[in-house]
Amino acid sequence: MADHKQTAAGLGVDPYGNPVIDPTKNVLDLTNAANKRQDDLREMHNRFLEAEFRRLEETVKRVEQISELRAEFARDVSLIHQSHDREIHKMEQDKLAAFRASDEMARITEANRSLAAIQVVERTLNSTATALASQNAENNVEVNRRLAALEKSSYEGAGKGTGAKNTVTYAVLAVGLVISLITIGTVVVGIAFAIRSGR
Repeated sequence: MADHKQTAAGLGVDPYGNPVIDPTKNVLDLTNAANKRQDDLREMHNRFLEAEFRRLEETVKRVEQISELRAEFARDVSLIHQSHDREIHKMEQDKLAAFRASDEMARITEANRSLAAIQVVERTLNSTATALASQNAENNVEVNRRLAALEKSSYEGAGKGTGAKNTVTYAVLAVGLVISLITIGTVVVGIAFAIRSGR
């Protein structure tokens, strides 16, 4: 029976004395390394996406803040315009009210002047009427006295003819007419003076 040499089981070595690597383990190590690299890349990508999302969220918030500020500014401008419009409207209303008050005051002043002029004319007419009544009474007395004297003389001188009697009568009537014209002229002048003084 041949005698076989037995060798001890153990790690294999290559011709250089280095341990022989099992190809299966080598493949597993490379696969694990590749998987770890993929995991690292995926984690880095996720962190990048999260950072981008945060940046976008901050950008959206800033845009919303800017929009709110613009809306608030627009409201303030609108309120300022409304307030300014109200002030202008109030100023215009006050100006119109002042014009109306001035016109009313002018009308009242004119009415007072007209009333004063009417009162002056009325007083003048009353005074003139009183003076005319007194003057007419005096004239009537004088005319009656003269007519009585003429009648007396006409009775006494009836034989002297009627021509002289008619002449005297006409003369008395002319004197009365002149006195009446003077009286009317005085009234007209008094009224004109009163109207002019009232202005």
